[in-house]
Amino acid sequence: MDSIRYKEKADCFYRTLGIYFILFLVAWSFREIVLPPYLSGLPETAVALAKAALKIIVWIVPVWLLIRFRLKSDPADFLKLTANLRKGLLWGFGLSALLGHWFTIQAYALNGGGFHFNVSLDQFLNVFLLVGLTEEIVFRGLFLQALAKRLPFWKANVAAALLFLIIHYPIWLYQGTFFNPGSHAYVLFVGLVFGWIFRKTGSLWTVIILHSFHNFFLIIM
Repeated sequence: MDSIRYKEKADCFYRTLGIYFILFLVAWSFREIVLPPYLSGLPETAVALAKAALKIIVWIVPVWLLIRFRLKSDPADFLKLTANLRKGLLWGFGLSALLGHWFTIQAYALNGGGFHFNVSLDQFLNVFLLVGLTEEIVFRGLFLQALAKRLPFWKANVAAALLFLIIHYPIWLYQGTFFNPGSHAYVLFVGLVFGWIFRKTGSLWTVIILHSFHNFFLIIM
């Protein structure tokens, strides 16, 4: 009887996560593909702020509500935003500094170019500041931790990294860059590494900071 009840709870759990991800994917696809033409006529500042507001609404608010009312947990505690805070910040900035050294070598020595710092408000706000917070709350904070409660960590990490890869598909299809195997491999690898780092530090802030700086270095390359 207990095993049947456990299986029913597990099935309900996976169904909840599956429904959430499908709705999330549809909402984000709409934002990425349908809305840009309507936003393009607005002033630059208005566009950046509108995109930031939409990302918070689509990425953070549903997760917060799901954890609070479906998983019956405190969102900040569940997401490990309060655990190991000092350690998470130190590792986040430390690993970001190491990553910065690699990108510097790549930009100046390997590519023979350099960094450019003419970053738009939209890039600064939505590709740097918000990207780590929003995307890590969903994929390492929610999916990885929820799946790791019922699966071995490596399986949960692979599943979360695959979902992280899939969320990039709408914009890749829209931009015509979907059939680039290097992009698929790179995003999957980054997702796996972020998951492993999150497990080692026990703080979501580590991967939030690292993810944001990773994207920052990409936009100034």
